[in-house]
Amino acid sequence: MPESKNVKVECPCCQASLLVNTRTGLVLHSEKKKLDYSFENAVQDVEDRKQKAAELFDKAFVDEKERQQGLEEKFREALKSKDELDDPIRPWDLD
Repeated sequence: MPESKNVKVECPCCQASLLVNTRTGLVLHSEKKKLDYSFENAVQDVEDRKQKAAELFDKAFVDEKERQQGLEEKFREALKSKDELDDPIRPWDLD
C-alpha cells in the first residue's frame, strides 16, 4: 500500500494554510491567516478618511465660489451689453 503524504497548501479565498492528505483528500489541519490589524490602525484609517473628506469638501467649496464669481461677472457683462444693444426692428413699424 502506498504511503500517504501530507501536503501543505494555501487557500486562494481566505489565505488559510491547509494540511491535506493526498491519498484521502481530507483536510487534516487548517490555520487561518493572522491579520496585522489593530484598533489603533482602525482609528488612524478613520481619521485619514475624515481628513480627506474635509479636504475634498473645502476644494469643492472653493471651486463653487469661483464658479459663482465667474457667473456673476458674466451676468454683469450681459447687463452692460443689454444697454448697448438697440431695440429690435419690428416689421409693422416699417409700414
